Amino acid sequence: MHRREFLHGLAGFTAYGVSPAVRARAHTLKVGVVGGGIVGASIALHLERAGANVTLFEKSGPAKGATQNSFGFLNIFDLNKHYQALRLQSVLAYRDMDAPLQLGITWGGYINWANDSVEGESVRALGATLDGTANAVRILNAKDFFAISPAIAPGPIAAAFFSPLAGHVDPVWVTYRFLDAAKSYGAKSIYPCEVYGLDFRHKQLTAITTSEGKFPVDRLIVAAGVDTPHILSMAGFDLQLRHSPGILAHSVPIPELTKIVYDGPGGMEFKQMANGRIVGTDSLEAPDIPAHSEIRQHRMDFPDAALRAAHGARILKRISTVLPGASSAMLDELTLGFRPMPIDGFPVVGPVPSAPDVYVAVTHSGVTLAPILGRHVSQEVLTDSQIESLAPYRPTRFAGAAPVGAFGSITASLALTA
Repeated sequence: MHRREFLHGLAGFTAYGVSPAVRARAHTLKVGVVGGGIVGASIALHLERAGANVTLFEKSGPAKGATQNSFGFLNIFDLNKHYQALRLQSVLAYRDMDAPLQLGITWGGYINWANDSVEGESVRALGATLDGTANAVRILNAKDFFAISPAIAPGPIAAAFFSPLAGHVDPVWVTYRFLDAAKSYGAKSIYPCEVYGLDFRHKQLTAITTSEGKFPVDRLIVAAGVDTPHILSMAGFDLQLRHSPGILAHSVPIPELTKIVYDGPGGMEFKQMANGRIVGTDSLEAPDIPAHSEIRQHRMDFPDAALRAAHGARILKRISTVLPGASSAMLDELTLGFRPMPIDGFPVVGPVPSAPDVYVAVTHSGVTLAPILGRHVSQEVLTDSQIESLAPYRPTRFAGAAPVGAFGSITASLALTA
């Protein structure tokens, strides 16, 4: 895209008005953002657009962590109504940002179906989480299923629904669009750049020490995915994340078959990206087998290329049983990612109790939540306010006696990092 076209698109990015008072305060703040994934990029964009002096620090490169390994499914499904509402805010924010920032979102909707009565109950329960809302799902019979998605051979249908609100993205592309927009407003990005320490004076943050030198900051926002606990430990806060590996097979591009995201029988999940690649998995968790023992314990790559290739071939073969048009799709790569999964499954967003100038934003659903976290986090940091939508997700819940899952159960993950 030519720079003139991109700047013209930014002129249409009017969804988030910035008040003169907020802009005036923003000009006085040097804000560091640690993490160049989709969440950190969105936060940097919103802060810089409000007038803050933003520097983003990324250990390796933009979208090189969980973002590049994410499924990129935009959805609002969750059993917890508060969290469902936050996800809805973010999906609607994506709709506002899509055209101005040329994010290339595919708004194809989402189909979930099961072949047997046991999985059928789970499908119906998930669809029921939107009952009574403006975004209620459409229950599908075999005829309806074929009419909406003729590319799929679903087999016997015990339960199925369609959600038109959902979409999917290329998370790496979206991250770069956010970073390009932030840069056009004046933000700086430094990478590769590792954070070594935080400097405080009388509990007030003054600077961060990195592999590229020391940088003065007034506020620091940590959106570093699975590296977040390490950075927060420098601020005296202990945050635990659940170890959560996941794999995705990526095919070479093939002609377009569908724009829909699918959850199928037996843990199968897949989509076709705008570039023609089939992306998907056949299990939300790494199976407990000897070959996976180390991966299930700590972050590491596959022990050998043969295991990687075998996983990829198996996943694409399973997908082709219900998406016959993909039967000739060859494996391009298999990604192994590690989800930034808080212990109770919900986002952790807010000032760190031990160091209020340090703010954390870490969540499993980083792709879905990136726009709304960018909007809300920037407002809280620049106005010293508290947004009600973020109230249940404060890091203080881990510093006191609140038990895991204190504000409701969470549904099983729908995507590797959605």
